[in-house]
Amino acid sequence: MSAPPTLNAQVKDRKMKSKSFKIGRSASTGRFTTVKVAAQRKSTHVVETIKKK
Repeated sequence: MSAPPTLNAQVKDRKMKSKSFKIGRSASTGRFTTVKVAAQRKSTHVVETIKKK
C-alpha cells in the first residue's frame, strides 16, 4: 500500500504552470471561440494548442 500524497506534494502540483494552452478557432473566419464550442462544431472549428513563451 502506498501512502497518500503529502500536503506539500499537493500544493506543488497546483503551482506547476502548464507550458501550453488550448484555444478554439473558427476555420472559416479565424475568430477565436471557446474550446467547448470548437469541440462541438468540428466541421467549422478547430482546437489549437499554443505554446507559452
